[in-house]
Amino acid sequence: NWGILPGGGATKVVVDLLSMRDAMYHALTGELIDGRKAAAWKLVNESVPLSDLKARVAEVAGILLKKNPVALKATKDAIRRVAEMTYDNAEDYLVRAQEAANSFDSEGRKEGIRQFIDEKSYKPGLGAYDKAR
Repeated sequence: NWGILPGGGATKVVVDLLSMRDAMYHALTGELIDGRKAAAWKLVNESVPLSDLKARVAEVAGILLKKNPVALKATKDAIRRVAEMTYDNAEDYLVRAQEAANSFDSEGRKEGIRQFIDEKSYKPGLGAYDKAR
């Protein structure tokens, strides 16, 4: 629509997430899509009414703020990197990524393990450990 090639990573994202036919159609036509369609196509995680947007953003931010920031960063990096790797390469990468993350925040890791093993207060898969302790 602007007379230029879709940039800013948009072309790569659309090709990765949509069928080639849909990616081509929308890149060439510039046709707009609404939030519901973007959610249905998995271009976004969810669509909420504008009136609920600030509350939902605050809710998700609150969830993330309870988690270890070093672990979140390492997880984001790992997911991006392993997407194109073989299973064996991904496994090797993830072991080294965990070792690197441990060196940046050994106390957070130790606290999570302590709450799991010693206190039995942290239950993996049911929430995050209490990083405020």
